Amino acid sequence: MAMKWAAAVVVLGIVATAVAQEPAWKKDIEQRRNALVAKNGSGTDAALRDELMSMKQQDQNARGIDYGQTTKDKPAGTMAEVDARLTDELKAIVAKSGWPTIALVGLEASNAAMLVLTHTRDHAWQASMLPQLEQLADTGKIDGSQLAFVIDRELVSEGQLQRYGTQFKVVDGEMAMFGVEDPAGLDARRARVFLSPIEDYKQELERMYHLKASNKVVMATK
Repeated sequence: MAMKWAAAVVVLGIVATAVAQEPAWKKDIEQRRNALVAKNGSGTDAALRDELMSMKQQDQNARGIDYGQTTKDKPAGTMAEVDARLTDELKAIVAKSGWPTIALVGLEASNAAMLVLTHTRDHAWQASMLPQLEQLADTGKIDGSQLAFVIDRELVSEGQLQRYGTQFKVVDGEMAMFGVEDPAGLDARRARVFLSPIEDYKQELERMYHLKASNKVVMATK
C-alpha cells in the first residue's frame, strides 16, 4: 500500500512539474484565445463550420503536412489545382455569408478559412481582403495569428520584408526565413497576434516538414 502511494506521489509530481514548466507565452496565447471564444461564442453555422474544416484538411493533404503522423489521404489533384478549387469555394462562402468570423463558425473553422486564403494563388483577391480582415482582427472577431500568415505572404509576393516571420523557403535542403522588418522586435509582434516565439515556430516547422529550419535569411523578390 505504501509503495502504491509513493508511486502515485511521484506521478503527480511529474505532472505538476510539467505543468509548471509550460512556457509563459503558451499560457498567454491560450488565455487570450479562450477570451476570444468567450466573447464570440462557438459559432452558429454548424454546416459551414464542417465545410471549412473539410477544406482545411484538403489544403493540408495537398501539402503533405502530417504533424508527425503519416497521412493516408491523397490530395485530389495537384497543389495548384487544390488551391484554385478551395479559393473558388471560399469566394462563394464570402459572397454568401461574409467572412467566416468566430461568432459564425467558431475559432478553428474561422482559422481554416484564413488558411485557405493564405494559400490562394489569387493575390489580387487576397490583397483586397486585407483591410476588412485587419479590422475584424482589431475588433476581436477573428484570430490574428492566421491573418499574420496572409499579411506576410502578400508582402513576400510583393518582394517586401515580411512582418511576422511566418514565411520560409527551402534553400540547400533547409528552410530559411524570408527577411523581416525590425528583426529585434519580431517576437513582440508575433506575441501580439497569438504567435509563438520564432525559435519555437522553427521547431514546429521542422516537425511538420521534416526539414531543418536554419538561421539563414533570404530576401523576397517580386
